[in-house]
Amino acid sequence: MTGSPIPYFFGNDNLLQLLFLLDILGIAYVFVLNGNSILQRIKSLFYYSRNSKPYNNQTHINRLCNIILYGQVIFVLSLLAFAQAQYDHGILYSKKTYIYWGVYIGLFSCMLIFKRVSYDIVNNILFTTQQKREWRNSYFFTLQLLGFILLPLVATFIILPNVPQQTYTTYLTITALICLLMLIKQCKKIIFTKKTSFLDIILYLCTLEIIPIAIFIKAIKEFNLFLTINF
Repeated sequence: MTGSPIPYFFGNDNLLQLLFLLDILGIAYVFVLNGNSILQRIKSLFYYSRNSKPYNNQTHINRLCNIILYGQVIFVLSLLAFAQAQYDHGILYSKKTYIYWGVYIGLFSCMLIFKRVSYDIVNNILFTTQQKREWRNSYFFTLQLLGFILLPLVATFIILPNVPQQTYTTYLTITALICLLMLIKQCKKIIFTKKTSFLDIILYLCTLEIIPIAIFIKAIKEFNLFLTINF
């Protein structure tokens, strides 16, 4: 006689626990090697001036550490996307969970590539070489920080079997607002420096950030529905 299926819980997924442990070890490794550079970059988010070069040798993060930080962002966002699929469709534990993981990892990897290409194309047309370089470094460092900001929510999903959806939604909303304010601040200091440029900042971020992310979230929801129906 077959019993009732056991609801999927992140804390019971051995592969996920292994990835989470590797993520924590990776973060520790990054801070051992480049902790001071990361702190200097965080400071540069607040004191940047057009005559300074905050992303220089003192704030260099080596290639391996950058890969680890981007990997953390992809891992964290993939887990939260799967959590949303559970909220929407009540997915149960089975082999198909790894199909979801594979899709999410591919989607978020493509998102990072798309952001790099789209920002480079637009910024090559609109801004100077220094502005492009400083904005690229500042923007993608903000994305890396996103992995740290969302890590407590990820840890909560792994520790607790039931996280209220309201907690999940509220945390993500606050995080999104913080990141948007950081990007507006960086736009104002690096690429749009005139006092009357607030409308330009809004149009710029809507075109390259807000609208693509809205489309991406819609794509994830459609993938969730497709995978739930077909697998």
